Amino acid sequence: MPRRLLAKSFHGPRDAPPDHALLTQHSRDVVQACRALSRVAGPAALQAAGLPEGMLDRFTRALCADGWMQDIGKANEHFQAMVGGQPEITQLLRHEAISGLLVWQYAPLRAWLDTLGEDLTLALWGAVGHHRKFDEFLEPALVAPSTIYTAHEDFKAILDGMAEDLGLGPPPRIERHLVLGRARVGAYDFDVSRDLQAMQEAFMDHEVAFTEEGTRRLLALIKAFGIAADVTASALPRRVATSEPVEFDRFIEEQLTIGLGVEDLRRLVRHWAWNHAAPPDAERDEAQLPPGFVVRPFQEKVASSTSRLTLAEAGCGSGKSLAAYLWAEQWCARLHERSEQPMRMFFCLPTTGTTTEHFKDYALEAGVDAALAHGRARIDLRTIARTAQQEDATETASHAQAALAAERAKVEALSLWDVPLAVCTADTVLGLMPNALRAICALPAIVQSCIVFDEIHAFDEQLFGHLLMFLKTFPNLPVLLMTASLPEVRRRALAEVRTDLVIVPGPAELEALPRYELQRAEDDEAVWSAVTTHVEGGGKVLWVRNQVASANETYREGRRRLPGAAVEVYHSRFRYKDRSRRHRRVVDHFKGGRGGTLLVATQVAEMSLDLSADLLITDVAPVPSLIQRLGRLNRRADPTRPPDPKPAYVCAPKNGSKPYGDEELRAGWAWVDTLRALGRSLSQRDLAAHFTAGAAGPGIDIEAAEKDAFFVGVPGHSGVWRTRPGTTRGEGYTANVVLEADVRRYRDETGKDEPDRDWLREHEVAIPIKNEMFGWNRIRGVPSAPSDAVAYDYNEETYEGTGAEWREK
Repeated sequence: MPRRLLAKSFHGPRDAPPDHALLTQHSRDVVQACRALSRVAGPAALQAAGLPEGMLDRFTRALCADGWMQDIGKANEHFQAMVGGQPEITQLLRHEAISGLLVWQYAPLRAWLDTLGEDLTLALWGAVGHHRKFDEFLEPALVAPSTIYTAHEDFKAILDGMAEDLGLGPPPRIERHLVLGRARVGAYDFDVSRDLQAMQEAFMDHEVAFTEEGTRRLLALIKAFGIAADVTASALPRRVATSEPVEFDRFIEEQLTIGLGVEDLRRLVRHWAWNHAAPPDAERDEAQLPPGFVVRPFQEKVASSTSRLTLAEAGCGSGKSLAAYLWAEQWCARLHERSEQPMRMFFCLPTTGTTTEHFKDYALEAGVDAALAHGRARIDLRTIARTAQQEDATETASHAQAALAAERAKVEALSLWDVPLAVCTADTVLGLMPNALRAICALPAIVQSCIVFDEIHAFDEQLFGHLLMFLKTFPNLPVLLMTASLPEVRRRALAEVRTDLVIVPGPAELEALPRYELQRAEDDEAVWSAVTTHVEGGGKVLWVRNQVASANETYREGRRRLPGAAVEVYHSRFRYKDRSRRHRRVVDHFKGGRGGTLLVATQVAEMSLDLSADLLITDVAPVPSLIQRLGRLNRRADPTRPPDPKPAYVCAPKNGSKPYGDEELRAGWAWVDTLRALGRSLSQRDLAAHFTAGAAGPGIDIEAAEKDAFFVGVPGHSGVWRTRPGTTRGEGYTANVVLEADVRRYRDETGKDEPDRDWLREHEVAIPIKNEMFGWNRIRGVPSAPSDAVAYDYNEETYEGTGAEWREK
């Protein structure tokens, strides 16, 4: 039997574990974090979920009981061996499931804890799910029995602490260790298969008590806050040298009481206005808006919406993003008046590219404490800092470098707690519905926020379903949805889950402005003639292909035909570091007066590129994609100075319909032909009207979306006592890999065998999935692509090339 029971492995002498590695101390730390989280963010969580504030005491007690129960199962022989120097050992059963067996199946403990009443179920279901690996499919391993050290002084100390903290009677004294094994009845204290199954079946039977959705929401909050508390207790740095305990109360208070003030958001708006709308000869004074800058009536309508759910449906270039910050400013003022502080803001976009561009344009240098939050945010920040215009040592440059340094210093799991403005991918928030760990850990910040979801037309069916369930689960969070156009079936689904939905249409004068001359491209040479004319005249041309191979082919042809012009290709088959650099260069070409430019891109142009072209060439695509692509044409149109409509050519794809279905492309052609039959220049209103009119179709399957949202779940199907992660988006056609040559170069240069996660994120590249990938070596779980299987074309000096592709065999 070990002298002390451990919760964590540690570095140093085996006989002198630091306090934070001890099971007794870790249990106390988790409970302290539970209580602090409940005090600081619990009221906001209950309010956001539509639960009564009088439920806070029950929430706190069940959450703290969850914290005490989480790890008592670690007091078993197999787990102690694993953290004590035998990491290769196979455990008979996961420790949190053993915690469940001790509480639910062991009569002395069950009788003692039954005084918690229904809170016992809330606490235990949170505890057994705190690693998101517990459901009816959990099974024990085929290994030797394991002793549970229930007679250990450390185990007794944990029960004593639980009794005192929760106001329970004296705990039962267990004078011998218990044994968990596979055997006939009576051979061991626990028959692992029989008792685990009995517990799972009892949990299934007990689901009937959770048919009311409010009870399931309470359970979901307890689970999530319990997970966040465990992560906090595990991740915080400890001053081991002086043995001083971490002040969890102070840390959580400091992190989670940070918020935005009204003046913060006004400063952000003024900063953006001076950067994008100031007269060139105006003297910069960010204490006020630039001369002549006027907030549009559409933006004022969005900002003044008092509904907890607003949909701004307006075309590209209408000023939706600025309207979102004006809306947040108004909500900030309202909440401060009610003393509901702090208020944070999450601005959520569909892709990492759009997220990075928005962060740079609005938040990075506005003097507001902001974070860029997506899977590769640190790499994007590094690129922003590295590729910023190197003028003098300006405050702007120092802000970019400071943002990078600050982001690196965050503890990843808690990185969203101490920033009042997070610009992130939609998965960062909506990942809560399928129990994504990052979203769960961010929940104490999310429930104190107003949230913007931009470009919701781009959400696939699964992500849109998660959006619906998020809106249903948190009816009191202020949420703003934004889109250029939305099918009627999705609009109906939003109204079904939230009757308080308010829709603000786009500015009529902008929506009705003729922008586009839509044509079918019947002849390649005619298209190339138009491209050449525009580029040689200094114009900006965007050509969007549906497939990477077609984009690369068009790029090579463009370089041949336009040898003196800026010709670029942009798609997802570049290493992330190269794609990030390419992204910046492409946007700069379109923004600057550098002469004619041809950009050949794939679907990434639909959202990841904020640019305005003079000519658009596009393969036919699903209607939402075509609307987004047209949104990159004549994007800066202004009703006060109406520009001439710009031409758009729609082409047949060269290599079949993939990644779309034939029916989607037929619908795209029908939409194009309907618009062309109008016989005039087209407005954004035309595009949206003829899309929504022809997009009735079947309704959204809300029942299926509820079952997929494991966070709250549906009794008998998902969630409730089960806790497993799901997926945020539907499966795609590509997978991320690293190149074998890059790994080899890393090892030669560093002498290390395995790169860290930042290096992997920089060097990942997406390629189409093939079966042979599953036999490749893996680096931290990422497949390593052999050089004879995948070619990579990119020049590190000129930054030119076409990226990754499978070699022909």
